[in-house]
Amino acid sequence: GTPGLVPLAIAGVVPVKASAENGPIVPGDRLTTSTTPGHTMRAADDAPAGTVLGKALSGLENGTGIIRMLVMLQ
Repeated sequence: GTPGLVPLAIAGVVPVKASAENGPIVPGDRLTTSTTPGHTMRAADDAPAGTVLGKALSGLENGTGIIRMLVMLQ
């Protein structure tokens, strides 16, 4: 990559850093920002509008890791 630039996705399927801090992530879960910087986590069922980044396409049982996400800003 180019020094000083950060990749940004606004649509499509992308790998993302994820945290299971809000419970295990399963495919189909809506994802939001995590308290772990640079990570996503499972969104609550009543997540406010504008806080959902996309849907999980793969799962994460515990800890942190990289999963696939369909970017769907809501």
